[in-house]
Amino acid sequence: MFTDPVVLIDQTIDNLESLDALFIDEVDERIRGPERLSPQAKLCLDAHVAISALLPRLRAARIAQGGQTSSWHGAVCVNCD
Repeated sequence: MFTDPVVLIDQTIDNLESLDALFIDEVDERIRGPERLSPQAKLCLDAHVAISALLPRLRAARIAQGGQTSSWHGAVCVNCD
């Protein structure tokens, strides 16, 4: 399956934003302080922090790729070896 890099980045951003929303729902620090989170909630918080760091980088990559769409002559095969 061949995918344009911009489309792949957009899909990844959408998926990560959805996943991040689920993690945020699991971690409600307003009710419980961060020191009282369960081990599972702490993992969700860690994942949220990682996604929060990754999203701006993906958005920057999207902007960089968007500026190069006219010079792009191929697509990325996401399931090929």
